[in-house]
Amino acid sequence: MSSSLSDDAIRNIFVELQAKYVASQQQVNTAKAQIQAKQRERKLAELTRRELDTLDPDTKTYQPVGKMFLQAPLSGMKTEYAKKVTTVDDQIQQLEKSQKYWERAASDAQGNLKDILNGPRNM
Repeated sequence: MSSSLSDDAIRNIFVELQAKYVASQQQVNTAKAQIQAKQRERKLAELTRRELDTLDPDTKTYQPVGKMFLQAPLSGMKTEYAKKVTTVDDQIQQLEKSQKYWERAASDAQGNLKDILNGPRNM
């Protein structure tokens, strides 16, 4: 009778590890998608900043605000886009750390699942 209890316990642990693995994989995929979105955002900000660098200092520039545009000083626009690139770089680093954490969690869960499946059953 203790054999069936241990089988039930093993089954419960297996189901729990399987759920942890699936959740970790979902988090990895979410982090990857967020990183890609942030990389696109960074590229856009970097390209805009480069274009602003090519303009004459007396060029009128306009900043998008919702559905309208407001005139803004060129130096302020350059500074804003440079800050945006830096901010997005920091966010990408944080997301990459998160992705590594979830990849490690998924790997650990997968290893534990393999141990359960390949482990000796002497009961």
